Amino acid sequence: MERYNDALERIREIPEEKAVPETFRDYFITCAEFIIKIDDFIKETENIDLSGYSFTEDNDAIPGRSIDLRKWNQVLYEDMVRDYDHSYLNPAYAEKKLSPYGSIFSVLLLEIENLIQSAYEKDLYDITNVLETFIQVYCLFTSDYRDFSDNADAQSLPEVKTLKDVLYSYAYDYSMDFLKKQMDRQYLCSDTYTKKVLSSHDFKNVDDIYLYGAYISETAYKTAEFAASLSDEEVDRMAYTWYKGFKDGFLIQGKPYDKKSLIEFRFHIGFERVVKRAAEYFKEDGYDFTVPVRSAHFLTRSPQGAALLYESPNRQMDYDHCYDLSLVMGDRIASRMLEETDQIFRSYDSEIKRYAGPVVMETFGEPEFEPVEKFEKLSFNDHQKEVYGRYRSELQNTVYKYIDAEERSFTIIAWPLPTIGHDFKEIFRETIAINTLSSEAYMPVQARIIDALDKADYVIVKGRGNDTDMKVMLHPLTDPDKQSNFENCLSDVNIPLGEVFTSPVLTGTEGVLNVKSVFIDGIQFHDLRIVFENGRVTDYRCKNFEDPDASKALIRRVIFGEKENLPIGEFAIGTNTLAYKMIEKYKIGARMPILIAEKTGPHFAVGDTCYSFMEEMHLFNPDGKELIAKDNECSILRKTDPDKAYFAVHTDITIPYHELDSIEAVTSHGEHISIISGGRFVLEGTEVLNAPLDD
Repeated sequence: MERYNDALERIREIPEEKAVPETFRDYFITCAEFIIKIDDFIKETENIDLSGYSFTEDNDAIPGRSIDLRKWNQVLYEDMVRDYDHSYLNPAYAEKKLSPYGSIFSVLLLEIENLIQSAYEKDLYDITNVLETFIQVYCLFTSDYRDFSDNADAQSLPEVKTLKDVLYSYAYDYSMDFLKKQMDRQYLCSDTYTKKVLSSHDFKNVDDIYLYGAYISETAYKTAEFAASLSDEEVDRMAYTWYKGFKDGFLIQGKPYDKKSLIEFRFHIGFERVVKRAAEYFKEDGYDFTVPVRSAHFLTRSPQGAALLYESPNRQMDYDHCYDLSLVMGDRIASRMLEETDQIFRSYDSEIKRYAGPVVMETFGEPEFEPVEKFEKLSFNDHQKEVYGRYRSELQNTVYKYIDAEERSFTIIAWPLPTIGHDFKEIFRETIAINTLSSEAYMPVQARIIDALDKADYVIVKGRGNDTDMKVMLHPLTDPDKQSNFENCLSDVNIPLGEVFTSPVLTGTEGVLNVKSVFIDGIQFHDLRIVFENGRVTDYRCKNFEDPDASKALIRRVIFGEKENLPIGEFAIGTNTLAYKMIEKYKIGARMPILIAEKTGPHFAVGDTCYSFMEEMHLFNPDGKELIAKDNECSILRKTDPDKAYFAVHTDITIPYHELDSIEAVTSHGEHISIISGGRFVLEGTEVLNAPLDD
């Protein structure tokens, strides 16, 4: 508290000072005034546990005190939402006004404005660390202020490297704090602020969502309104499907569900009623839960993003700042963060053995977003790309050292948002039908496809209206009566059901994968084209930007996770034609999540196989056949050269039925077994899948 008050006292003086060159004065005043807003909020909510705050019918009034949290949400996030083109948060504007420090100043301002969550949590330690760093930067520009004038010589200003060194020291000094806060929220059964908000309210009062401290968009508010209008029976059906999918994932894979007792919820703001009902089902099994939130700090924000509790105030801002980590990323800090992660895991002792995995809710229907590429935004240099890629791989290995892959699982389900259009309610209820399809009905149909594929040496996939032409090599079966290459994917870990998938042999797998339009991680890729030789990416491009290099950089970041020459980790055939029918009926193909889109045609995943760290497990299809295609030429290196076995990337790319011509299984005798022709299932026993397509 003393440190915090001392920092505030100094910062309150800044708006009245003229101790820095006029060029930078407005920036520092902007930072200081926002910090003062944060302090005003803290003082207004002093001695109130916001996580348990209760709204009354007349909105915000409580005996003796009234707090307008909706207004505070607007005030605190105003800079991120309004007039971003003329905000210092925008690296292009910041560089124009504050060169040569613009991009660095932009990162620092975002670090300050991201303190909103900490203000709701009353985490003064976290806030103070940022405030003291800001003061340190400010002092760099005032140390010789007596020599400053409007015509100050450039020699009077600090070097860019000096400014970077301050932020490097800040990141290096507090990396353990940042990491521990993130990991505790994910892996420890403690009453975090967000968990208490979720547990303390029924969310039938929509304003309850303002208690998180996260940005609340019109979309989030309308989502919460719709969820509040659902009947208890509808909420129960959604929650039970989600819960059962997670539990079935353990049972089908022969994993020890009863040995675990902690899951993490990842969901979109507005679906709290569903989350709370699912938590009740898990509680009956002796499970507790965590609710991790997106990191506020540039050091621990993943460039790939994450499905954590977070509502973006400005997607272009998120894109512009996705590589802020490049300010500090290097061998030294990567090594330190890996050591600290390992140390934190060790401190959990046996507590970490409770962790069972994530229960994830994705959403779809956000407005289309095509990012504007700005040369002023920070980015990794070649060395940093290599270091970060290695860091991600080693981080994954560290996680699996403490969380046994053979004893964890996950489940993912997706629901539409109101922004999908005026048919939202109809789409939502059709999505309920899709997400609750019968595994018993699909199991034998998909088994027919698997039986045909298991006769093949390789599979040929050809597109329609695109250049897709892929040859996919399969593992040889030594005992076809007891073995299979393809998993019969039903309604468990990946909801909805509807695919058969395998890990291909890389050698001999080759061709072109070309999709005219596909959404990946919220970004629409136009005319995405990837070339493979011996199962590895050799060339790639898209038409998102006029500059080919900018388009390739987008692919590298979103699809490849800053890796090059990635292998194909998965080949699958989607069978959920009911989902495809919904997509075509409402013309929402470009807005579907990969979770559903991958079930509406064949798809390929680049990166790791679906069985990473589970290769030694004995897994079986419902017919009793053991799955043997769990390795490829990369993952098998775990036995001889572990650093080259995994990539910490698995990104699905789907060819929808309307962009698909044919899929054929080719046997060792040259026989071609047609699975799909003209975009329709033609294999005997699978024709039933065409009903939604022909309706």
